[in-house]
Amino acid sequence: MKTQVFFAALGMALALPLPALAADGHQQGGAGHYEWRQVPQFGPRATGPTQKRVWVADKAQMADCDCDMMKMSPDDCMKGMHHMGAKPSAG
Repeated sequence: MKTQVFFAALGMALALPLPALAADGHQQGGAGHYEWRQVPQFGPRATGPTQKRVWVADKAQMADCDCDMMKMSPDDCMKGMHHMGAKPSAG
């Protein structure tokens, strides 16, 4: 009798945390959010579009700096490098 109670308690202890471990991997991997999207229904008894909850990853953000180098045009980029016509090093 003691063995059955022990195994029942052990089974419950192992089974209770399983729903918490079964969470979506999307949440752990990166930043994002859930949003509702419309999904069409097909068939003769379709009641119209329904909504489904989907995970949307955040977009990567571009660097936004105000330095002079980033403001240059491609034509002016190499203009200030007057030493480019010099002899290469002997190394």
